[in-house]
Amino acid sequence: MYCGNNKTALASQRQIAEALLKLLDEQPYSDISVSAICRQADVSRQTFYSLFQSKENVITFALQNDCCYSAMTGEEPCRYSFRQICGGFSRYIIGHAGILEVLSRHDLMPLLRRVLREDFSLCLTAEGQCCQALQPYLIDYLAAGITSIAETYIRSGETASPEALEGIIYMLLRGEFYQDGPF
Repeated sequence: MYCGNNKTALASQRQIAEALLKLLDEQPYSDISVSAICRQADVSRQTFYSLFQSKENVITFALQNDCCYSAMTGEEPCRYSFRQICGGFSRYIIGHAGILEVLSRHDLMPLLRRVLREDFSLCLTAEGQCCQALQPYLIDYLAAGITSIAETYIRSGETASPEALEGIIYMLLRGEFYQDGPF
């Protein structure tokens, strides 16, 4: 994926991402061709392949640049307390329900998990907040947990307030639903 700062290339990347998201509203992901994306975005296949390797790469770009938690806050999530991170994710899920619904409908939520895993990996490695042996487990736990909570929220048609969703995220990720004894 192109990661430079050429304004024309960056504009083309956004056009391509918007085109793919629009097409996802109309047809299944598997039926969308690169040619269709190029027609919708009004770019050549050469432009597409100079900026992206695949359709999946386009979704990842959209998540990283417009819909990812760290992109939304402008800061890395590790700068906050765990409670604040839960609040940020509740607002993120509610604020990005549209794209999350599209991802869920097309079984593309693993792409969100991958992007979140990369965010957490950068954050936890940079801050050294976790012993190295546990880092991969913590990173995957958080990314999988947030992705699963987001998908369940979207699929259930939930309309909880940000505060209520924050409480759910906080309780689940801290394991507070467990009690001594059977469920």
